[in-house]
Formats: sequence, structure tokens, C-alpha cells
Amino acid sequence: MVGCNGYRNPSLYAKIASTVDVASHGRLYAGIGAGWYEHEWKAYGYQWDDETPVRMRKFREAVQIIHKMWTEDYPTFAGDYYAIDKPINEPKNAGKGKIPLWIGGGGEQVTLKLVAQYADACNVGGGNPEVIRQKLDILKGHCDKVGRDYAEITKSTSIEPLVILDKGADPTPVLEQYRGNQSLEDFRKRALVGEPDQIIERLRGLGEAGAEYIIIYIPRIAYDTTPINRLAEEIIPGCQ
Repeated sequence: MVGCNGYRNPSLYAKIASTVDVASHGRLYAGIGAGWYEHEWKAYGYQWDDETPVRMRKFREAVQIIHKMWTEDYPTFAGDYYAIDKPINEPKNAGKGKIPLWIGGGGEQVTLKLVAQYADACNVGGGNPEVIRQKLDILKGHCDKVGRDYAEITKSTSIEPLVILDKGADPTPVLEQYRGNQSLEDFRKRALVGEPDQIIERLRGLGEAGAEYIIIYIPRIAYDTTPINRLAEEIIPGCQ
């Protein structure tokens, strides 16, 4: 869902994204983040930077390069970690305008400042209304400082997983297959679990906190499409 900066050179990421946007007739939302999951980096053989400030400095440079490659004909950039010297990136998009850049993460001093400067959308809060409000207030402050229209930025949050319960159903056996080694209490803190009316109420709360776009993960949807049909028929209409 979010490309990890450490897995590709940012100029290559920008080039790949342009190709995907053209191939999909302008349907790409390009997500990028600094990356945090050490095991995954090492599993694929990518160089892991132990120090978070280093990853964030690399991320800052990467976002600038990506933006330049999508908006300039002869972009140049010379940073501490990355550099480009007039790379060719044509066509830059499918002809429907600049590819929307979505930045994932809620870091208040780097990530949200980059959102204000370069992004078309952010993803913050992990489905927690209080955190969403806090992060978006900070984002608005950054927008004010750099002269960016806060309303231009799509504010999103993510919830995973979604588990829709039948009326009066005992959640314990239903959630057993999804929670792994987590306790039922811990799983329910991060998951969106409930009957349709309960889920609608929680989603409305996210909207009231400032989220305009909600990304929902539904487990095992490739094997059973019932939950996504219920989401469309029983939940989404109640949120509108």
C-alpha cells in the first residue's frame, strides 16, 4: 500500500510510478513512506539504517526527487544521499495531471512537513480519532507556515482488519482465526470489529476527527467476498 523508500532508488520509484499511471490510464495513487520494519528490509537483503534520523533524511531527499521528476522536464538534485542529473521521465503521467503523491506516517517534524510541502494526501492516526485530530492540527500548522492550502490535501487513515459480526454473534470464535498470538483485547484495539451499526458509528467518528478517506483491510477477501459485499450494502450507505 505504501512504497518503502529504502527498497528502491527514488528516481527509479518515480519512473516506475509514471509507467504504472500511464498503463492504468491515470488511476495510480502513489504512496511512499520512510520504512520501519527492520525484518522485512533484511529479509530482502536491503541495507537497513539503524538510526531513524538517517532514514528520515533519506526520505526527505527522496520526496524532493520524486516531486521534481513528476513536475520538471530536466530535474536536478544533489543531496547527501541521492542525486539526479536531468533524468528522462516521459511521459510523466497518463495526461490527467501530476500523479497524486500519498505520504504515509505521522512524524510531526519531518513527515507531516513533507506532506505540507509536496504531498497530495496523507495517512495518519491508524484509525484513532484522537491521534487523527492531533496529527491534522500539526499538518495544518505546517501548511500555514509554507503557504499551502490545507484543503488541497486528502486526509486519510487506515484500519485493519475489518471484521463484520452478525447481530448478537459472539466475537471470540469469529476473531480467533484473525488475531494470531494477540490477546482478544489487544486485537480489538486496532481492528474494526462489530455489527454494521457499530462499525458505521466508528467510521462516522473518524470523519468527525477529520479523516476524509478511510482505507480498510479485509482479511482473506480473496477467498470469501461476503465481507466486501456487506461493506458495500450495509455499511457504506449508512456513512453517507
